[in-house]
Amino acid sequence: MFSIPSFSKLFLLIAVIAAVWYGFRFIGEIDRARRQALKRARQGSQKGAGTQARGDVAKVEETLKCKVCGAYVPARQPSRCARSDCPF
Repeated sequence: MFSIPSFSKLFLLIAVIAAVWYGFRFIGEIDRARRQALKRARQGSQKGAGTQARGDVAKVEETLKCKVCGAYVPARQPSRCARSDCPF
Protein backbone atom coordinates (compact mmCIF):
# COMPACT_ATOMS: atom_id res chain seq x y z
CA MET A 1 0.00 0.00 0.00
CA PHE A 2 2.60 2.55 1.05
CA SER A 3 6.04 2.45 -0.41
CA ILE A 4 9.10 4.63 -0.07
CA PRO A 5 8.98 7.29 -2.79
CA SER A 6 11.92 7.77 -5.07
CA PHE A 7 14.74 10.16 -4.19
CA SER A 8 13.69 12.68 -6.85
CA LYS A 9 10.15 12.85 -5.47
CA LEU A 10 11.45 13.39 -1.91
CA PHE A 11 13.86 16.06 -3.12
CA LEU A 12 11.04 17.83 -4.99
CA LEU A 13 8.78 17.68 -1.94
CA ILE A 14 11.51 19.16 0.30
CA ALA A 15 12.21 21.87 -2.28
CA VAL A 16 8.53 22.84 -2.46
CA ILE A 17 8.23 22.94 1.34
CA ALA A 18 11.41 25.05 1.60
CA ALA A 19 10.19 27.44 -1.10
CA VAL A 20 6.86 27.94 0.68
CA TRP A 21 8.62 28.37 4.04
CA TYR A 22 11.09 30.99 2.74
CA GLY A 23 8.31 32.70 0.78
CA PHE A 24 6.28 33.20 3.95
CA ARG A 25 9.37 34.45 5.80
CA PHE A 26 10.12 36.93 3.00
CA ILE A 27 6.54 38.22 2.96
CA GLY A 28 6.63 38.52 6.78
CA GLU A 29 9.81 40.60 6.68
CA ILE A 30 8.35 42.89 4.04
CA ASP A 31 5.22 43.35 6.17
CA ARG A 32 7.31 44.00 9.30
CA ALA A 33 9.39 46.65 7.48
CA ARG A 34 6.22 48.29 6.15
CA ARG A 35 4.71 48.44 9.64
CA GLN A 36 7.87 49.95 11.13
CA ALA A 37 8.02 52.60 8.39
CA LEU A 38 4.37 53.43 8.97
CA LYS A 39 4.96 53.65 12.73
CA ARG A 40 7.93 56.00 12.22
CA ALA A 41 5.88 58.15 9.86
CA ARG A 42 3.05 58.40 12.38
CA GLN A 43 5.44 59.32 15.20
CA GLY A 44 7.10 61.94 13.03
CA SER A 45 3.79 63.46 11.98
CA GLN A 46 2.54 63.54 15.58
CA LYS A 47 5.68 65.33 16.73
CA GLY A 48 5.49 67.74 13.81
CA ALA A 49 1.77 68.36 14.27
CA GLY A 50 2.20 69.03 17.99
CA THR A 51 4.76 71.77 17.49
CA GLN A 52 2.93 73.30 14.53
CA ALA A 53 -0.39 73.36 16.36
CA ARG A 54 1.09 75.30 19.28
CA GLY A 55 3.17 77.52 17.05
CA ASP A 56 6.35 76.70 19.01
CA VAL A 57 9.57 77.15 17.15
CA ALA A 58 12.85 76.08 18.70
CA LYS A 59 15.04 79.14 19.11
CA VAL A 60 18.77 78.98 19.57
CA GLU A 61 20.31 81.63 21.76
CA GLU A 62 23.94 82.53 22.35
CA THR A 63 25.22 81.87 25.86
CA LEU A 64 28.22 82.90 27.89
CA LYS A 65 30.00 80.78 30.45
CA CYS A 66 30.52 82.32 33.87
CA LYS A 67 34.23 82.39 34.71
CA VAL A 68 33.55 81.85 38.40
CA CYS A 69 30.87 79.19 38.70
CA GLY A 70 30.86 77.74 35.15
CA ALA A 71 27.13 78.25 34.61
CA TYR A 72 25.90 79.29 31.16
CA VAL A 73 23.79 82.46 30.98
CA PRO A 74 22.05 84.13 28.01
CA ALA A 75 24.39 86.53 26.18
CA ARG A 76 21.69 89.16 25.59
CA GLN A 77 20.60 89.46 29.22
CA PRO A 78 23.12 87.88 31.56
CA SER A 79 21.78 87.57 35.09
CA ARG A 80 23.60 87.06 38.34
CA CYS A 81 23.66 83.78 40.12
CA ALA A 82 23.49 83.43 43.89
CA ARG A 83 27.26 83.84 44.30
CA SER A 84 28.63 87.15 45.48
CA ASP A 85 31.64 87.04 43.14
CA CYS A 86 29.58 86.52 39.96
CA PRO A 87 30.80 88.86 37.18
CA PHE A 88 27.33 89.32 35.75
